[in-house]
Amino acid sequence: MLKRKYSFSVLLIALLLGACSSKESRGCTLPPKGFSKSDLIGTWDATDSHIKDSTIIIGGDGRYKQTIYVKRTGFEYESDWRPWRITYSDKGLPYLHLEGLLMCAYWSQIDCSTGKTGIEPVEGGDTKDPFADETYWYDFCQEEWVNTPGEGVFMVLGGFKLEPREIRLVPFTKSASGTSGPTYYLREP
Repeated sequence: MLKRKYSFSVLLIALLLGACSSKESRGCTLPPKGFSKSDLIGTWDATDSHIKDSTIIIGGDGRYKQTIYVKRTGFEYESDWRPWRITYSDKGLPYLHLEGLLMCAYWSQIDCSTGKTGIEPVEGGDTKDPFADETYWYDFCQEEWVNTPGEGVFMVLGGFKLEPREIRLVPFTKSASGTSGPTYYLREP
């Protein structure tokens, strides 16, 4: 009987530790050891359902350039060189901030030529409805909505052994149930 109670206690402790572990460990793998800002320098490409191509060129001088081509409408865009920076979560997950990113690159409900979503604002009582404001995006690693006015934010996720530098850029999203935009892959040098 004592052995059974002991086994049950060990199982309960294991479950509690698992529930209290870092949210970022659930599908949000840190980049490989030795990751630095220089690992982000290069040309990153994404295609969203064969409708839209987007490229981000990240320079070593702290500036980036974005290009978009929407096949369906023929919309083409190329930004000026704009600032980028990197921050880290308390668990060490890197976040790439791209100031002035054209957000239609990774949320198809934003019209690229106007910047509008066509979504009517919704009164949500005491809580802000994130779909009523284009600046609220979901960080699925930390499981929270984040206000990011005037910038795009990407999680720099690791664990991709077949990718150059073993990382991908995964955007914040408009869906709490998963990503709603394309992941960016480093183009081979």
